[in-house]
Amino acid sequence: MINLKLLLVLTPVIFSVAFTDYWLRRWGVFVWDNGPTIQNQQVWEDTAIVADKGRPGDGYPVFTVRTLAVNALGIPSVFFLGAIFAMQFIRRGVINA
Repeated sequence: MINLKLLLVLTPVIFSVAFTDYWLRRWGVFVWDNGPTIQNQQVWEDTAIVADKGRPGDGYPVFTVRTLAVNALGIPSVFFLGAIFAMQFIRRGVINA
């Protein structure tokens, strides 16, 4: 029988990996040709806020240090705030945490 705590920890990780993989494939960053390849440059032609002049020929990088920093700070913060919020509803004796 799978432990409930292990399930609660692994569920967000599994969802994160699945949705990240889906969107990276949909945007054309993660491509499966003969093997997995990562194309870090993406041309955003349908975006109205991207200037027509001065645009790099091969596109803008998808993953940058800023992307990693936002994810490294934002994702744990959301889980931390969710844990604090959930602690407000734990009553002693009802849930053995």
